[in-house]
Amino acid sequence: MISKTLKFILYPLLWLISIVPLFILNIFSIIISPFFTYRKNIILSNIKLAFPKKNEEETNKIYKGFKLYFLNLIWEIIKMFSSSKEFYKKRIKVSNMDLINDYYQSNKSVIIIGGHYNNWEWAGPILSQIGNHHFVSVYKKLSNNFFNNFMIKLRSRFDIDAVEMNDLIKYLFNNDKCKMIALISDQNPVIDENTNWLSFFGHSVPVIDGPEKIAKKFNYPVLFCDIQKESNGFYNIKFEVIDENPKDSKEGDITKKFFQRLEKQIIDNSNNYLWSHNRWKHKK
Repeated sequence: MISKTLKFILYPLLWLISIVPLFILNIFSIIISPFFTYRKNIILSNIKLAFPKKNEEETNKIYKGFKLYFLNLIWEIIKMFSSSKEFYKKRIKVSNMDLINDYYQSNKSVIIIGGHYNNWEWAGPILSQIGNHHFVSVYKKLSNNFFNNFMIKLRSRFDIDAVEMNDLIKYLFNNDKCKMIALISDQNPVIDENTNWLSFFGHSVPVIDGPEKIAKKFNYPVLFCDIQKESNGFYNIKFEVIDENPKDSKEGDITKKFFQRLEKQIIDNSNNYLWSHNRWKHKK
């Protein structure tokens, strides 16, 4: 019942927001940013854990930058409700799509992995248009049905297959298309006795190793998706090979290389990472 009420009220509201020019929404972010305190304690704690040598002024600078980034990210995700194909073509450049297309010419599906950095959600709408592979967006089901269905709707536009992570293996076995499988794999997994732990910013954290397991099972090349922000609402995507032949790689190497590359990405631009996730809550 709540979900139906939310749908009736929020869908029209979100659609109206989505047709507002992005620069106006960015101005609104500047206005409300000083009053935005969502998960403040977790965000500041995470920044301090990642950068213990930074003083209070430097930490607060990252926090303020994050708030502006996060608000603009919300608008950009809502814009996906109504944005056209041309919208993404104007705003997102892909530096080395030829690398991906070479795999397609060899009839190889690929796995692209990244973190919650800059706007990961916009990768699908552009890569599904300019690439030859069939784009697959892998997601974790949200607890709220309304927002879960809303995000599936956004991620499924432009002939994209949105696949829940628990259904991915079955999907891959039943789908013979040459695929580009996108996974965002930097957050906390379900903890059990088989959980793998790695160092992330000098702290031991549990990690999701599903992308590596899938890559090794199907021998799909694994590439890091580096999304850099050029200005508000404009991005550049570049791919970097993590492993060409996963079946031959040492257990854990792909996941380790991914987190090392992600850490470097965050260090280069610390404002634009999703610090609101309680990444260091688990202790080994």
